[in-house]
Amino acid sequence: MKYLIVIVAFILTWIFIEITLFFSNKNYNEFDNEGKISYKKFVWYLRIISLVLIISTFIYMHYFGDISLAKVIQYCLGIINK
Repeated sequence: MKYLIVIVAFILTWIFIEITLFFSNKNYNEFDNEGKISYKKFVWYLRIISLVLIISTFIYMHYFGDISLAKVIQYCLGIINK
């Protein structure tokens, strides 16, 4: 169930991002493209980053799902309560 919630949230967020990028690119008329990344390249880089993030989220949920977020933050920051 937790994986389904993550997938639905990811899909809804990605739809919003794609619509926003489509409309922003449609309204953008810049003729000086020298030294700038193209729209298609940017979208593909963004898609690759999103896939890496969703896969890392699934790995985290699978292996560390039973650990609370407070314990993870304490471990990462080196805060140890004795």
